[in-house]
Amino acid sequence: MPDLKIPVDGLSHTALYTAWVRHREAGGPDPLFTDPLASFLVAAAGDHPALAAFITQMGITSSGFPSYHVVRTRYFDDRVRYALDNGARQVVTLAAGVDGRTTRLPCPRDTRWFELDLPDMTEFKTALVEQSGLAPACERVGVGADLRTDWPAALLAAGFDPAAPTAWLVEGVLMYLTLDEGDALLDAVTALSAPGSHLLLEHLAVSMLGDQGTQVRGGLGKHGVVFTAARDDLEEWLGGAGWRAEVHAGVDPAIGHGRSVAPVPAAWLAAAVR
Repeated sequence: MPDLKIPVDGLSHTALYTAWVRHREAGGPDPLFTDPLASFLVAAAGDHPALAAFITQMGITSSGFPSYHVVRTRYFDDRVRYALDNGARQVVTLAAGVDGRTTRLPCPRDTRWFELDLPDMTEFKTALVEQSGLAPACERVGVGADLRTDWPAALLAAGFDPAAPTAWLVEGVLMYLTLDEGDALLDAVTALSAPGSHLLLEHLAVSMLGDQGTQVRGGLGKHGVVFTAARDDLEEWLGGAGWRAEVHAGVDPAIGHGRSVAPVPAAWLAAAVR
């Protein structure tokens, strides 16, 4: 990939894998979404060995990964759009990876979308968007920060307005933080959220840390990816911080748009308002 330095750590590969799934979905019959940025990345990456190895490993570990990621993507697409339709003009994606939503979801003209990730991934994503030639649908602001440090300071320095209703997207990250780190993240998000804000997040089901998840955890572990935390009490957890949440299992037909999703990986998807 000319002029682009692909991050090589395991968690970065999960972001690249998600882009590959989204590219594959867009090329299939009756796709639930299209993602031109993901397709550009896959075409430019070619036979990148680390990404190819990760895709192969995921196929061995669980055939349910692609279908789950597709349903998850559409779930959060719909809920981001709902938040924007109901007054939010700031969006913050935490651990944004190579998510292409800023280039494919319609946004009101005055929307600002902050994408926060580790500095290397943020630099890579900015270069990727520029080289793709895709025009962001709103103002996109890349923020380089570690969620285990004082990331709110970096977000505020980038121009985030805590007095404005915000749509927060926390996708594919909480299972890699400890429970204490997840609590700290929720506290920080809540402190920065004006009334009318939306919190959209995913968490791993506790069963994935037991026997049910043994094969998945083993496959991910070969690439340095480790599940650290899981919880089954999202409605109560979010409620304790002042959020009213609606929670769905990843296999819930109500959010599947007719797709059949394998029960592994087992995860929860939540949409909450303040």
